[in-house]
Amino acid sequence: MKGYTVGDRLTMSRLIPTYELYGELLSGALSDPVHYETIYERSSKLDWTIRLHRHGRLLQVFLFRTPGVWFRAGDVDHRTAEPFLLVVPPHVPHGFRFPEDMNGDVLTIPVTELPEDVLGRVQQVTGGVAGLLARSATARFDDLEALMGQLRGAYGAMGSERPALLSALSHAIVLTLIEELRRTARVDAGPAPAELSRHEAQAQAFCEAVERRFAEPATVEDYAREIGVSAPHLTRLCRRVLGTSPNELVRRRRMLEAKRLLSYTRLSVSDIAHRAGFADAAFFSRTFKEAFGVTPSEYRRRSD
Repeated sequence: MKGYTVGDRLTMSRLIPTYELYGELLSGALSDPVHYETIYERSSKLDWTIRLHRHGRLLQVFLFRTPGVWFRAGDVDHRTAEPFLLVVPPHVPHGFRFPEDMNGDVLTIPVTELPEDVLGRVQQVTGGVAGLLARSATARFDDLEALMGQLRGAYGAMGSERPALLSALSHAIVLTLIEELRRTARVDAGPAPAELSRHEAQAQAFCEAVERRFAEPATVEDYAREIGVSAPHLTRLCRRVLGTSPNELVRRRRMLEAKRLLSYTRLSVSDIAHRAGFADAAFFSRTFKEAFGVTPSEYRRRSD
């Protein structure tokens, strides 16, 4: 397909049919909260071609395990060279040509099935266009593929918890996609947004380092060195992007770990202090009470 003008685009917006599920009008309530099928099931009956169309009230997630898929999504033409995830928000035109050995899945989620804030975040990270995630550039691609496999298994089962499982798995897929799309989003609107994007990436790198090292006696200088910035820059970065100091963020992560261990293990308070990154149990107990108004032992009794 060749490029087209703004006038062509306006004409096309009137001519592109708005379907529910590839022309199948979904009348009334769905028996399932979401719809799943393999790409083979649908496209093999249509000569491996899905003509350009769009959905008014559906979010779709396509998993292409087979390379060589041609698709148009909005104004973008693309041919995949590796496993690929495509997120198509409502109202975005899309069409496909698949190879005959196609291996892939389609998850279709009515917008009424997603919480309003989650749907809003999808629109935010996609900007109202399709989201593109190649395996080589997507840190949690394998996790998403595994979630899709779990959903496929639940869709084919007939247990009493089937609808709840389908909802939970589809929400997990969408939330993970939001994270990955946010991580890979590029800002092209000029130097100020690009700078903010760089700072956000550095803040994310710091949070990931804290997750790995919060139980260690690491200093702000240690964290700064790990992510490739100076300690003063890291302090400014945390206050600007995350709203507080690096040390406070580490302290909060340690407190979160302590609360988890108090609630879900029988470890002693001394052991919990050590695992949460505190060298001294007495200092841990004082810090915990200052933060939550109760001692660790009292917190555990209330949790029990």
